[in-house]
Amino acid sequence: MQAALKGIPIVSVIEGLAKYHGKRYCYPSQIKIMELLKQRMGIEISIATLNRYLRVIEDRGWIKRTRRIRRDKVFGMMFLSTLYVVTKKGYGLLSRLGMRVWEKVKKKSGEKEERRRDEGVIVYDDEKRKFVLKKKPT
Repeated sequence: MQAALKGIPIVSVIEGLAKYHGKRYCYPSQIKIMELLKQRMGIEISIATLNRYLRVIEDRGWIKRTRRIRRDKVFGMMFLSTLYVVTKKGYGLLSRLGMRVWEKVKKKSGEKEERRRDEGVIVYDDEKRKFVLKKKPT
């Protein structure tokens, strides 16, 4: 439980980075996460501790991590920074703690535009046995 509570600032840092770049994901290095923890929250931890907290918050379902690896013909395998995504559960955690979080579900490109709302009242129609929109007289 202690590691989970201490991992909450890391979730906040990841969410802040994603929000700053206008995305639902980010891919900072572990050094960058540690720098931001020290600057923004005054928390100084080692890389081993950071990895332990990242594992705990991933197991709790607050974030998802994806290792990024690129294969090069000359250099072989090249390890890139890990991709971090804050999940709905993570956003829920941050909002319960009173932190202002970015929109929980970002609209995907290509989705339908916002529907126009018709003026009226929704009432139950006994004959049709369903709810219908009764428009106001114009």
